[in-house]
Amino acid sequence: MTFCLRLLSVIFPLFFPASLFAAPAAGEITLFYSNDVHGATSPCGCRSNQLGGLAKRKTLFQQLNLKEDRVLLLDAGALLFNKSKLPAGRHLDLAKINAAGIVESYNILGYEAVGVSRIDLAGGVDFLKQLAKQSDFPWLSANLVDRKSRQLLFPPFIIKKKTGLRIAVIGLTGSGVANEPPEAEGYLILPWQDLLPKYTKEISKQAELVILLSSLSSRENEQISREFPQIRIIIQAGMYSENQQPVLANNALICQAEMQGKYIGELRINWVPNGRWTDAAADAALMKRQEHDRLTWQIKKLESRGDPKVVFQDAPATLQAYHKLVERRQDVEKEIIDLRQKMSRSPASSTFANAFLAVAPTIADDPDMEKIIMKTRERINDFGKSGSSDGTLGDYAGSQACLKCHEETGRRWQQTPHAHAYKTLVRENQQLNTDCLPCHVTGVSILDKQPALALSLPDSLRNVGCETCHGPGLAHTIKPDEVKLNKSPDAYLCLQCHSSEHDKAFHFEQDRKLVH
Repeated sequence: MTFCLRLLSVIFPLFFPASLFAAPAAGEITLFYSNDVHGATSPCGCRSNQLGGLAKRKTLFQQLNLKEDRVLLLDAGALLFNKSKLPAGRHLDLAKINAAGIVESYNILGYEAVGVSRIDLAGGVDFLKQLAKQSDFPWLSANLVDRKSRQLLFPPFIIKKKTGLRIAVIGLTGSGVANEPPEAEGYLILPWQDLLPKYTKEISKQAELVILLSSLSSRENEQISREFPQIRIIIQAGMYSENQQPVLANNALICQAEMQGKYIGELRINWVPNGRWTDAAADAALMKRQEHDRLTWQIKKLESRGDPKVVFQDAPATLQAYHKLVERRQDVEKEIIDLRQKMSRSPASSTFANAFLAVAPTIADDPDMEKIIMKTRERINDFGKSGSSDGTLGDYAGSQACLKCHEETGRRWQQTPHAHAYKTLVRENQQLNTDCLPCHVTGVSILDKQPALALSLPDSLRNVGCETCHGPGLAHTIKPDEVKLNKSPDAYLCLQCHSSEHDKAFHFEQDRKLVH
């Protein structure tokens, strides 16, 4: 049920009568925001009903019929890679190809600014500077400087004008859990306390609304909201959590959406200069909109079989329920109009309403965007092929060797998704993607410093086989009485791949029974 309700929030603009969406007044804009995409261009395909995908996001934006002068598209950062440190070599080279494809996609999506996170520097600062030249949007950071010159590496802020409202967008880069970057990386992340006073003073003269794109910790973001009342919206990256409804900290809204682009945050703002935030009427309006969504969904389901008066003429109870749904929807529409009028009569307060739009599997892929994604995959695969060769891992025997003695257990394993894990990558044309491979093969862990080793595995290890859970088994096949394997792997091993990022429904005690 939760999934359905979230999905409905995607489609409510398509179902509302035009009268509910009269032309907004000056100062009313919609901010669409994302964060922590982590290099995800499309769902990995491990499971059905996965959310996300840049091609679907493009279609979603088209469905919303965005008006450029009333919409602002921002990303808080952690966009290009899934780690702040990537091992040099083929894995890094493949990740860079993927990052370039994301930038090309964001150009088409129409993003207007992206914050620079420490994760976005995993390919090196020179690589990000190169990508910035290919970006139709600015990368923002007010505290990332060249190590030698101490000059800013990217613009600190931009000024945008929407519906006559001047909006400043500023970026801050968090240092993350790591210590100061080594000298070889060529950059420094300076304390925001040393720089933010200067820039907030400067931009306050140029803009009525200030938005911060931050990859700092949530504690630091709350501190900023206390010390810099000029900043009214903070979009944060790097928190690795799910959708978070805006938190009103002092007079700043702190916002974040779920990682990997599974949802897009939609923040509708009716801005009054110098007014404090309030969301009472706006939140009530949002609840009514969601009720309208549910009613419309139920009505359309009943209407899908034809005219309800004809279809349900022999089912009076169902027909009566249908009429009640229609009447209730009409009442809700009137209530929404009343709430909008109430909001318009409150000039002393800025109001907001937030929703999370699911980038759902039912949304069609935009053809032009899909071409970019496929072209990027082809480049990744071509590069992967050039460095792959059939090889072996000396300690591993392959699951077929196990089946010689453990025939019944092996037969059950062959019926599980683990036995066909590599095929899911082939189906999605991701079989040479070293971000995905370690969780679909045997012998190369997601924690390995050289995940590109997975490119050279033999067919016998191209699945999640016995040795993934029980350890290398070659010695056991030679001396089974002397060399014993781990019979009961713990949850930590499974959670390396069955993380919340990929498998929210994973339950170790229950799911381990499905392995064989």
